[in-house]
Amino acid sequence: MFYEHTHMVAPANSSNNSIHIEMTENNSSLYQIKAPFQITFISYNGSSNKDFLNITTLSGQHSCHYQQMLSDHHKQYNAKNLHIHDYFELLIVLEGTVSQMIEDKEYFYTPGSCCLINRSLYHLEDYSGSARVLFVGFSVDFIKELFDHCSVADFPQEKEILDSDFYHFIMDDIKNPGSKAYLDFIPSLGNQTSVQMLHNINTSIMEVMLHPTFGATHQIKGLFSLLIASLSNPEYFHCSKILLEENSDILIFARISHLIEEKNGRITRSELARQLNYSGDYINRIINKFTGLCLFDYSMNFCMKKAADELIHSDRTIGEIATKLQFSNRTHFYKLFKKRYGVTPKEYRFKNKEAGS
Repeated sequence: MFYEHTHMVAPANSSNNSIHIEMTENNSSLYQIKAPFQITFISYNGSSNKDFLNITTLSGQHSCHYQQMLSDHHKQYNAKNLHIHDYFELLIVLEGTVSQMIEDKEYFYTPGSCCLINRSLYHLEDYSGSARVLFVGFSVDFIKELFDHCSVADFPQEKEILDSDFYHFIMDDIKNPGSKAYLDFIPSLGNQTSVQMLHNINTSIMEVMLHPTFGATHQIKGLFSLLIASLSNPEYFHCSKILLEENSDILIFARISHLIEEKNGRITRSELARQLNYSGDYINRIINKFTGLCLFDYSMNFCMKKAADELIHSDRTIGEIATKLQFSNRTHFYKLFKKRYGVTPKEYRFKNKEAGS
């Protein structure tokens, strides 16, 4: 790609960089933004530790390209040289897998997954294998202004973003800073366009940033707004707010639950393992830790909930509902439903439709 061809090396605190870095206690760093917004694009092949991370940072006033040995970055990660921001940072994984250390816990981010970090969370990313990653930094004033424009928006639909988790997460941190929290986004399994959408937005942002013309500021604000709206659309992404005061495994459990619910409980352990990049045994242990159930029993709660909803709100026959939920044995479906609700599907439909009439 065009921003990988140069071999210049620039220090992190170069005057051409819109991020200023100061060392803090415990070998950590404070990243301070000097522009309303900034993007950092990182690409790497990852075939060996001798490879370089190619890093391009862009803002309205600053641009910088430099390289870092992948082995040096691994050393920083293993030493837990975490950093913190005075701005909001959105991590977007376009290709490959990123390991992210959040405080003292490691998580894996696969293509299409994103993470919005607030201003009180220490973290660090590490890379292995070929990947492309985009970081978007929003200053407090910039992101607040972006949302403030909703009050004078031409279209009523624009105000819907004020009900989103993204908006509330930002405003909560601005009004009451100090809590350690982040938003976790994973692509919906049922919508195969989520990852491609992020690629398209990234391409458009890079094009405007590298070749700005009249109206570029409005274009960038529009693209950031499109990015936020896309992440806030449940048809494309599942969102979980994670507070570090909670159990450190809550993020994995939230991801598991989102995917099981989307598939109405009919998702295999191997499919979950493939989507989340964790072993099937680990996934089963997490479910048992939070629910006391195995994967099958926990999944059936979602499956039977969907069956109950279909019985009340659709005209499908019980056999059609069982088939839709992938039951080849109708007796097994009846048994599980009665175990969950205490009545047969037929009795449940009659009782609830009668109550609603």
